[in-house]
Amino acid sequence: MREGEASAGGRQRRPRAVLAVLVAVAAAAALALVAVLAPPGAEAPREASAELERCAGLGPGPQARACFGDAISRQIEPAADPTPVLLRVDAAMSRLGSDAASSCHVVMHTVGRRYARKHAITLATLLRYLPRTNDPGCAAGFAHGVVTAIAPAILRDGPRAAHAVCARAATRYQRYSCVHGLGHAYMRFYAEQLAPALKLCDALGADAAPDCAQGAYHDYWLAIAGQDDAERPRGAQTDVRVLCDSQPARFVLPCWYRAFIDTRPAGYQTATPQDLQRACRATSGVQRRGCITAASVIGSPNPLRQLRVCRGLATRDMLPCIRGTKVQNLDAAELPNQLRVIGRCQAFPAAVRERCYEWLGKVLAVTTDGRFERTGCPRVAQRRACERGARSYERALVTFS
Repeated sequence: MREGEASAGGRQRRPRAVLAVLVAVAAAAALALVAVLAPPGAEAPREASAELERCAGLGPGPQARACFGDAISRQIEPAADPTPVLLRVDAAMSRLGSDAASSCHVVMHTVGRRYARKHAITLATLLRYLPRTNDPGCAAGFAHGVVTAIAPAILRDGPRAAHAVCARAATRYQRYSCVHGLGHAYMRFYAEQLAPALKLCDALGADAAPDCAQGAYHDYWLAIAGQDDAERPRGAQTDVRVLCDSQPARFVLPCWYRAFIDTRPAGYQTATPQDLQRACRATSGVQRRGCITAASVIGSPNPLRQLRVCRGLATRDMLPCIRGTKVQNLDAAELPNQLRVIGRCQAFPAAVRERCYEWLGKVLAVTTDGRFERTGCPRVAQRRACERGARSYERALVTFS
């Protein structure tokens, strides 16, 4: 995960079988950690949990996702305030295991769109309904769905008005999630055509455009995978290397970030440095950085294990790998656990160590609403690097979920 740098390379294609294998762990991996970190006191009513258990019994796949979407919609649509229900749903889905937890984010896209239509949400009332939580799983998916549902209003009022609304969200994570949702909305409005959607993302300004673009590419990969009711564009490029190599340099990393998450076969995880190297062979420059990050994202849901894999890579690949670790899922973790993770930066070579502290300091500042700069950075080995990252958290995140 690195911020928008130029230079494009690595046009060679990898065998589709490797891409297919690669492309499948992030949803399960990224959301599985959320399952471990379910918020306290978010007990779901017994009847609601039973309904979700019936859906889980269908096994992974589109039938279960549709069942979850219907069941969760029945629970949340009567609520004037969706946040308490979202917390209960997240806790219930987490208890059902990694398959349910991993599907929740995309399932909630559909739930969010339905909720927005039922409650007649507009751009003016959007912030009233966005989840008041930094959870990147169920709640973030709901937020993205709500924003997508009001795409016509977002287009009518223009990027400046949309960005102004997102900028008023209560936390940095919620502001990010809102901007990411704009990318989804632009893609749905333009039937999954990247060029006009990315043009509108650019109009949001440098600190928002890459995060909006990541939402646009997220929707593109969902369309390629046939998920979330996304319309597959005519003549769609399904080879991630070819697509991302043809994108504007500032958007190459957002293009790569979710490519493997949304299109991988079920059950695959990158577990060793060799897995990442095979996935990204014959790439170079920004294309390699994007690929290594994307391959890292679909690794273990445990960021400590992911960082151990990163240490086994060549020095040039270490930081991109670190940017793919799911540290953002530590939003509900206690400070000692956050410090334990960022403390692993000390194990990297000097050429990587400072940037590791800087990046993880930034991510942890986002997930803690800025608190980590005060509570965590003073307790790490490279305090200044951590603080420098934390203080930059309002800038574009680029590779984040």
